[in-house]
Amino acid sequence: MTHPLRLSHTLSLDGARAFMEACLDPASDPGAVGQALLDLNGRPFRGTELTAFAQVLRGHAVAFPAARPSLDTCGTGGDARQGVHTANLSTLSALALAHLGVDVVKHGSRSASSLCGSADLLEALGLDLARPLPLLEADLDRNHFVFLFAPRFHPVLARMVPIRRALGVPTVFNMLGPLLNPARPAYQVLGVAREEWVLPVAEALAALGLERALVVHGTTASGAGMDEASLEGATLLQPVREGRLLPALRFTPEEAGVRGGLEPAAAGSLEACVDLARGLAGGLGHPDYSRRVAEEVALQAALGLALVRDRDLAWLGALVAEVRASLEEGLPLPSLLSLAA
Repeated sequence: MTHPLRLSHTLSLDGARAFMEACLDPASDPGAVGQALLDLNGRPFRGTELTAFAQVLRGHAVAFPAARPSLDTCGTGGDARQGVHTANLSTLSALALAHLGVDVVKHGSRSASSLCGSADLLEALGLDLARPLPLLEADLDRNHFVFLFAPRFHPVLARMVPIRRALGVPTVFNMLGPLLNPARPAYQVLGVAREEWVLPVAEALAALGLERALVVHGTTASGAGMDEASLEGATLLQPVREGRLLPALRFTPEEAGVRGGLEPAAAGSLEACVDLARGLAGGLGHPDYSRRVAEEVALQAALGLALVRDRDLAWLGALVAEVRASLEEGLPLPSLLSLAA
């Protein structure tokens, strides 16, 4: 019998499930697991395999009950803009959407490669990552926003931390993280840094039963990949609806109604990322308010609004304008993050 960590050219659903279970098994040799992950990196990722891997990991997760259909905004990381660090746009757009009344269950962790992961940013803004589960449920009901700190809901993945750290390169787990929200949201905006990841991730989302989703891949003015919609170049969207993939779409910043000529808002430290977030929270009159960050957040959040409201791209410009106007008034971070509770 073939060892489950030894890869064949194509893994069946059962073979892929066995592979992931072997990765998680404490009896498996860490070196063999690491080599298997490197071998997996050496070939294209497949939607059926991502689906099977996610099903295994979801089966080990601590569930989070969400009373109403919710949205998650997230990215795979791996942004290819050389040496450029910006605010955590998926987290800021999640907060902007919650302020607009969308139920957002944000699932994330600390940064593995960037300066500012979602947990890093929210903790620095005052969120208690160890907030008890009953209070998390109340947060979503009261504030339309809750953050699920991934290590609390996926304890089985603790085994993978030293293995992934020793490898020092992205693995399939970077792609799987966004597929593992324990609330099982009905809607998801999921950014991927490489165009070749768009199709397999979309196939996995379709198989995992989301009502509607958008897989997003942007490009900079120089053509580098981004795991978010772009203010500089074209953005590719792959819509998913009730188990099937719809035709892919591309749009330019001009078609999305975003403002041109904005300077990049770089952040060279976690503290700088926090300053950008606080400036955004303070609204247009705050000294740290960045029009660039506000426009980037407005674009990402507009895609979430389009998804939840079931609007097509013809509405994108109007949705960007709606979010922009809300951001100019400021985000009430203390209430959104339950700091006033």
